[in-house]
Amino acid sequence: MKFKNFFIIFFISINSYGDDLSIGFIEETYLKSGSNERRIQIYYPVKTDINSETKFIIMNDGEELFFEKDSWNGQSWNIDDSFKDLKKEGRDLNVIVIAIDSAKRYRGNLIDETRRYAEYFPKESIKYINENVKRSIYSNFIDTQKFDYQSFIIKEVIPYIEKKFNLKLKKSNLGIIGASMGGLAALNIAIENPETFGFVGSLSTHWVGIKITEYLTLPFKMNMSGNQSTTEALIYGDEATTGAIRSYVEDNIKVLLLDKLYFDHGTVGLDSLYKNPQENINKILNNNDVKFKMEVHLDHDHEPKFFGERFKSILEYLLYD
Repeated sequence: MKFKNFFIIFFISINSYGDDLSIGFIEETYLKSGSNERRIQIYYPVKTDINSETKFIIMNDGEELFFEKDSWNGQSWNIDDSFKDLKKEGRDLNVIVIAIDSAKRYRGNLIDETRRYAEYFPKESIKYINENVKRSIYSNFIDTQKFDYQSFIIKEVIPYIEKKFNLKLKKSNLGIIGASMGGLAALNIAIENPETFGFVGSLSTHWVGIKITEYLTLPFKMNMSGNQSTTEALIYGDEATTGAIRSYVEDNIKVLLLDKLYFDHGTVGLDSLYKNPQENINKILNNNDVKFKMEVHLDHDHEPKFFGERFKSILEYLLYD
């Protein structure tokens, strides 16, 4: 009887919808994440039989990908529009997107960007921070089990998807995409799991970190401002964490055996800070013969709508080129 009830509860927890999408449909479910549950949206661009050729894309910041009503500032990537355009061009949409909500909304509607930053920050880079006090703060407050997003993906999300579709996720069929801190997390997770991910897309990668004082005041800034650019313009970066992330990438570049690697950034607002650190990363990649694609988008700000405008061409490169 207990076994039967478990499956009743399991199936009730999955919701399907698609009326507000330009193409495809979504299955929504929740997985245990620490002491909370986290929403997972499984997006099917078209109704298709899942097979050995299906590509799976894990995407960070799932709440910003489809609907403006889900996003904290009323902006969305609208990635379904990109898939609709690809379908019109005759592309094979044998693709499944696994959109994972960030920890930005915690226990209700309070927007707490500090949780998202802590989850997405590459914990393995902390040992490279050259300031003792700052390294200690990151170790004690950010490198903790409750902010272990990487473990959630590897130990919870991937096994769930493998069981659901009765297949194995590996380099040949799995990639990960994110923007800003989500882009940094995507690269970090791929470095730490080189046999799992075959392609990575990092949009407007937040190489520059954040000062401790700015980090602590993020929740107040996010909730007082309705404009992401205005809020994030108040972030000026932090040399200690920027250097630590660069050293981490350089020390681990040999394991980054990807089929496809993509970076980009805009030139306005927070994105204007990314030019120099991205060029330093490019040098590391080139010096180690790592193949990648890098684009600069003039007049693009650090906003979901701009990420969405670039998404179709990113898919073309990662999935079809």
